[in-house]
Amino acid sequence: MANCHNQFQEYNQKIRLSDNKRNELILVRDSLRKRVLEGYAYVSAQLYHYHELQFQSQGSFVMDTIINPIRSDYDIDDGIYFIGDLSRNSRPAPLAFHKLIIEAIDRGHDDIEKIVDKSTCVRVIYKSGFHVDLPIYYADNMESPDLADKVRGWLLSNPIEFIAWFEDKIESGFKKGFLIESALFDEYRQWLDDIRKNDIQLRRIVRYLKSWGDLRREEMPCGLIMTILATNNYYPHERDDISLKETLVNIYAELSRNFKCERPTTPIGEDLLKNYQNKMEFMRYLKTFIENGKKALGKPNQKNACEYWQKSLGARFSCESAIDRILVSTSSAGLASGASSSRPWAR
Repeated sequence: MANCHNQFQEYNQKIRLSDNKRNELILVRDSLRKRVLEGYAYVSAQLYHYHELQFQSQGSFVMDTIINPIRSDYDIDDGIYFIGDLSRNSRPAPLAFHKLIIEAIDRGHDDIEKIVDKSTCVRVIYKSGFHVDLPIYYADNMESPDLADKVRGWLLSNPIEFIAWFEDKIESGFKKGFLIESALFDEYRQWLDDIRKNDIQLRRIVRYLKSWGDLRREEMPCGLIMTILATNNYYPHERDDISLKETLVNIYAELSRNFKCERPTTPIGEDLLKNYQNKMEFMRYLKTFIENGKKALGKPNQKNACEYWQKSLGARFSCESAIDRILVSTSSAGLASGASSSRPWAR
């Protein structure tokens, strides 16, 4: 059966965020942080007394599962934390904090196209095409912050827990203190450098799923859901093509039994697919992805096999390096048509 592991490695280099783009986004993030702090000095009186502000990058940018989107409309999440001791009943409503951040940012700018006040964050959309989501928290300690949700009120939510959950699955050595203790900054920077050099397979599998979803963005589940599904159903293998196909089979089986995706961290058990409207379409796309993977793994010709993967992953999955001749291999042949009988380690 054809081995397309090398083609997946090439694909990963295309969809993985480059160091240049990462540095560019960091500059934008830091510039926005400075804008928030400078603006907050003028409008902070609306909260009756001054609160210290802290920032935390979160989500796929920290976990290195962020991808280069097809439309180049990058997005990153950067949490804003109001540090104080006001109880939920005594502090202003979440809406007040949203308005405060919007006013702090909206004090004259040429690079911002618009600011959107969403339920769980303030979204800053830049004219160059990408956006920064600013979820807002209130915390008397960084271990148990409240998210300012305009619709549901104050909700206990700690995005660092999700990063820790994911990184624990791959034993990457992540510590929560990396993001909340300034003394660990140098150690955190070294950890980030290490994960960039040692690209673990599960990170790649998550990127493949997110890039596949990017082809039909409006219809597909968000990146958080893709990450949870991939992690809970991950099938490790020395080859990425086999690992991906088997992981897809496991995901399909799980969702066929019970179409839900439970959040593994606070609020634990929340079904992230509860209000998802495209169940039938997603399951159909997922089934087609699996079928294309099976056909690819069943082909003796690497170029023919690559073209089946390309049907699901699009033009960015290049077949230029694929060999157009029959390559006979019997290794892992049983994985070409069906799922393995073993259980994924991340169940």
